[in-house]
Amino acid sequence: MWILLSLISAFLLGFYDIFKKKSVNANAIAPVLFFSTLVSALIFLPFILLSHYQPQWFSDGFLTNFYVEPIPLKNHLLILGKAFMIMISWVFSYSAMKNLPITVVGPINQLRPAISLLLLLIVFQEHLTVNQWIGVVLAIISFYLMNKSGKREGIKFESNKWVIMLLLSAVIVAISGIYDKFLLSKQRMAPVTVQSWYSVYLFILMTVFILCIWWKRRKEHPFEWRWSIVVMAVFVSVADCIYLSGLSQEAAVMVIIPLILNGVRLVVSFSYGALCFKEKNIRSKIIPLLMVLTALAFLCV
Repeated sequence: MWILLSLISAFLLGFYDIFKKKSVNANAIAPVLFFSTLVSALIFLPFILLSHYQPQWFSDGFLTNFYVEPIPLKNHLLILGKAFMIMISWVFSYSAMKNLPITVVGPINQLRPAISLLLLLIVFQEHLTVNQWIGVVLAIISFYLMNKSGKREGIKFESNKWVIMLLLSAVIVAISGIYDKFLLSKQRMAPVTVQSWYSVYLFILMTVFILCIWWKRRKEHPFEWRWSIVVMAVFVSVADCIYLSGLSQEAAVMVIIPLILNGVRLVVSFSYGALCFKEKNIRSKIIPLLMVLTALAFLCV
């Protein structure tokens, strides 16, 4: 079941990437993030309020899956930490998405599983199999090939600040994935509880961010409202909730879930970027794309 949930989440995240590109293209990043997190918070806030004031509504049936359980202050702070990590990651990734072709962003993001494995190796001293090491090496080679392709579009990976931001975002997301497993398995929190409070705290952090960073410079970085922001927020909220539900299952393999998410997500966003955004040098990006997918396959074994 967790594999099916991961596939559904990955498919939704692929479309999330598409609408994210539509939202940030020639637009101010901070207000896009603000309204996106506002929509996500509004989706989950009713579950928090109803769980507190009308808990009997969730006593049986399908609605039991949406009951937001009471949690101690310590767990609220842990979820706040997750929200802070994701906020930093989103600021980096949205900035990169705005300034880089989606056919470049997609393959670079696929380094996340390799980064996750290396983190598991370093932090938890887990041993990688031969196939997993092959996957890591292929991911690094694909990044090198994507670098060569990017130079044709004037993008030098080693000195391009947007590429560096995207890589930093990938590292933070990889750490966040390990942190999610900690919240669900070690702290015994339900997926909907984590997702609901995380959405609220992320909106609060984004509100502070937009007031402190963007508001004074809003004339320099004008914002244009687009309905793709709402669609983007809905896709990522539903995808995250499904992802956490899959991750919370005992049979779920933590290393494999990010691989499924990234592989399907990459195919969806890359295909759309090539067919609809009409981005350049698609042929030179095909080989790195196939190599990334091959790396994901080796990492799964």
